Amino acid sequence: MKALAYLMLLLGLCLGLLAAFVFFAAWNDFGARGCPGADQCADAVSVMVLTGCAMVAAVVMLFAAVVFARR
Repeated sequence: MKALAYLMLLLGLCLGLLAAFVFFAAWNDFGARGCPGADQCADAVSVMVLTGCAMVAAVVMLFAAVVFARR
């Protein structure tokens, strides 16, 4: 169980860090464009939504790692 906990911890941290960097890049792209049209903003917003979901998944993985480490 400890090995699974460490694996979940490592995967959760990597996924969260990667998602945070991608979210930050999409946020900067969204702010820099000024959004002259809906088509140009849709790409950045959809990336931010998907990386937000990935960050929630990373938090769930970190919680699971804590639960498995306590067993």
